[in-house]
This record gives sequence, C-alpha cells and structure tokens, in this order.
Amino acid sequence: MFLGDNAQGKTNLLEAISLLSSGWSPFTSREADLVQWGQERAILRSSIRRAGTTTQLDMWLPAAGKRAVKLDGLPQRRLADILGVVNMVLFSREDLELVRGAPAGRRDFLDRLLVQLAPLYFDASRRYSRAVAQRNTMLRQIAEGTAGVEVLEAWDGPVIRLGAEVARRRAAVLAEFIPRAARWHARISSGSELLEGSYQPGIPGVAAEAVTAPDGGDTGAWTTAFAAALAAARAQDLARRMTVTGPHRDDLVLTLDGREARSFASTGQRRTIALALKLAELELLKEASGEAPLLLLDDVLAELDVQRQNHLLAAIGNEVQTFVTTTHLTDFTAAWIDRAEVFIIRAGAMTRATADELSALARSAQIP
Repeated sequence: MFLGDNAQGKTNLLEAISLLSSGWSPFTSREADLVQWGQERAILRSSIRRAGTTTQLDMWLPAAGKRAVKLDGLPQRRLADILGVVNMVLFSREDLELVRGAPAGRRDFLDRLLVQLAPLYFDASRRYSRAVAQRNTMLRQIAEGTAGVEVLEAWDGPVIRLGAEVARRRAAVLAEFIPRAARWHARISSGSELLEGSYQPGIPGVAAEAVTAPDGGDTGAWTTAFAAALAAARAQDLARRMTVTGPHRDDLVLTLDGREARSFASTGQRRTIALALKLAELELLKEASGEAPLLLLDDVLAELDVQRQNHLLAAIGNEVQTFVTTTHLTDFTAAWIDRAEVFIIRAGAMTRATADELSALARSAQIP
C-alpha cells in the first residue's frame, strides 16, 4: 500500500507498471507527458519473478523520439514482444464510470484486456487505428478538392482486413468475459439483480452467430459484412469527412434485469458492475496465463463501501500481488491494513512506514 498526498508520485508508480505490462499509459495518450518536465527521458527498470525465474524488463521513454525496450538486456524490435511478460489489472476511479461513460472507455477496457490475452492483437489494433486515421485524411482531402474519390480504394482494403480481425477478437473475448462478469455480479449483489452484456459491433449487418460465437466466428463473415457496410456508408463518409462505420464505433452494452445500465443504474449499481468487470478481468487473465496478474488499485478503495471492499479482498485472497494507492487509511477496513505492507511516498521518494507512523496514520486522515 502506497500513501501520500496528491501529486507526490503514487500514480506514477502504477503508470510505470502499466507501461511495462501493456505498452501504454492508462492516464495519458501523449508519450511526451510520460517524461518529467525538463528531462530528456524517463527510464523504467523492473525485475519480475515468475515460476521460479527472474526476468529483467527495462524501458526508455525519450521526450522526443522512439521508445526502446530491453528484455534480459536484449533489445526488443517490437513492443508486442514484451506483452505477456507481466500481466496486470488496473482499477481506478475512472473505471467507476465504465458503465455510464462513453463507448470509447469500454473499447479501451476491452483492448487492454485483449492485448494481454493475445499480444498480436496490439499490432492489429494499432494498425487499424492508423489506417482509419489515414482514410479520414483522404476523406478531408477529397472534400477540399485536393484528391479524387479513387484514392479511398487504397485504404479501404487495409481498413476492412484489420477491422474485421479487431472485431472478431473483441467478439471472442466478450463471449468468455461476459458470463464471468455476470457470475461475479451475482455474487457481489447476492443474486438480487441479473447482469447481462452484449457486443454491439460498429459493423452493421454482420451475422448474429459471428457476434456471439465463442471464437468470434469466421473472419470471412466479418470481412464481408465490413466491406458491404463501408461501401454503403461511402456517401455519408464523404459528407462527414470521416469513417462512420467500423470497430472504432463498437460498444459493450450492459443491462441490469433487462434495462440498460448506462441509463438506469444507480451510483451503487454502477460501482457493483464496475467491480464485477474488474474481477472478471482478473479471473480471465489468471486462467489464461496460469497465474494471477498484478492488481493495481489507484485511489479507488475509498470509493467502495465496506461490503464491496470485502468482496474484493476475498476475491484476491493471498495469491494476487496488489498495489494500492491512497491519501489516507481512514476509509480502509482493518482487514486491508493488517494484510498490507505500507510505504509512504513524498516528492517521488518512497520509504517503508514504521510501526509508529502506521499507528498515527490509522488515527488521522492526513499524511504526517
């Protein structure tokens, strides 16, 4: 457990773990923001012990230029080559808005899970985003009269091929994920409500059996549907100067007792759903790799009541190495504090809390 006032560096620690695990930051999309202001680079060094072996994983993040990664001292050509070395689940305050928030947040949630389950997905997803961005550039140039409609043909192929693979993999992971989330929700809510979820693909016309198939169905079904949808939407694309159909418009629709949770769930219900989603993510990664992933809890436990805290504590047991950040201990149950090693972070420096400090912290809402 890591305690400290705001802006002392607690979240930076979790951000570093996330970068080493998934290759991206959950808190910023700008690479330059990962480097301290005025510095040329950020350096992440880690030693990972798994199944009796130790792996050294290091990352260099320059303020300008391309990042570099080494695994046991050997440079890695692609970021995808380190995915799966260390798996993690991050639960932050922002995740409490997964249910009510925009579809982009739920897509990011699925993508972070998929990157760890299937590292090759990282390249497919990134290349699809780039292809759509380039196609959108072409659409704007056509609208401005600096390019002809025929230039779209060069980008329709990659967009369709990569988009079909992204959609198929999302459908496949949701077929495994949703039943687990429903079971966790039933356990947390004592079975008082039924959580259900469905994949709403941004590719209209795809066969229903492909959307619900355990393996995501045949890639050809997604490709055919996407090609037809892209052709049908061309006039709309040209008018709006953007690609209006595709996996970048996907959503995960969650319902409680048949009603859409995004619109009708209360604050408490949304928090229960968010916790169930995270526990399902933890379970799926554990089953896939044969060992529990790291669990990162970024200033989120204070937002959960005692019942939800206890469900989370019971779920992680003694197997899940957990990193918790907080500004104080007063919102934690004794069970959490008794099981934790507590460190205090001040101005980016970390020290282990002494017994006297722990006693004072337990009585006070402030860091001494």
